[in-house]
This record gives sequence, structure tokens and C-alpha cells, in this order.
Amino acid sequence: MKDYNIYVQKAHRFIVKEILSDVAKNGLEGESSLLISFQTNRDDVIIPDFVRAKYPTEISIILQYQFENLIVNDTSFSVDLAFGGVLTTITVPFNALTQFADQSANFGFMLMPIEATLKEEKTSNEGAEVIDLERFRKK
Repeated sequence: MKDYNIYVQKAHRFIVKEILSDVAKNGLEGESSLLISFQTNRDDVIIPDFVRAKYPTEISIILQYQFENLIVNDTSFSVDLAFGGVLTTITVPFNALTQFADQSANFGFMLMPIEATLKEEKTSNEGAEVIDLERFRKK
């Protein structure tokens, strides 16, 4: 039997890419605020070390008022954000995403991250939780 969840995950990543591409080109509309959660313990996620130390496995960012230089390509996006008053560029592969939402539109979904090389010092599965996607499906 086909694993249709793979197709759903690809479609969700495509939706995020399209939304972020539109925001990069046209800006956010009205009171839109985009919540984006992603894994931080991957080699392909580029964030400052002090941010990774504070959020060793996952972080959520909000794109609303204080972000600059949003650049979207086929596999990732980068954006300038301030962390602790320090403006820095982060780069996030779409495969690292775990959640996306536009809170003003009551729209969002969870994503299953696609495997990548994890930072060696952070690969412990202790305390990890398996999430059953069935609870998110509309019935």
C-alpha cells in the first residue's frame, strides 16, 4: 500500500514555499503573522550557536513585523531576524520544518521533518515523543 502521507508532507512543504515566496515578493498582508517551527539540531540548519544552545532541538519563529531579507529557494529559506538584539541571518531547509501557521487566518499544519544529519552532541532520543498524525487528520 502506498504511503500517502509522503505526498501530503511534500504538498505541505510546497505550500510553505509558495507562501514564503509570496511574502518575500509582496510582504505580509494586514495582521498576518507566520509561525514557523523547525529542528535546530541538524547540520543543514544555519543559526547562531547561542540560539542553538538555548533551543537544542527545535525553535519557533514568527515572521510579522521585525524580519528582513526573506529569500526563498527550492530547498530552503533564509531571513534576517534579531535574537537577543543581535541581527543575524538564519537558513532553514524546508525538510527541517515541524509546524507552519498563519495565526491571523486560523490556518496551519504540522510537518514531519525529513531525516538529515543531526548535530552529534544532540542526537539522543531520550525523552523523544512519537506523534501519531492520525489525530491531525480531518474525519
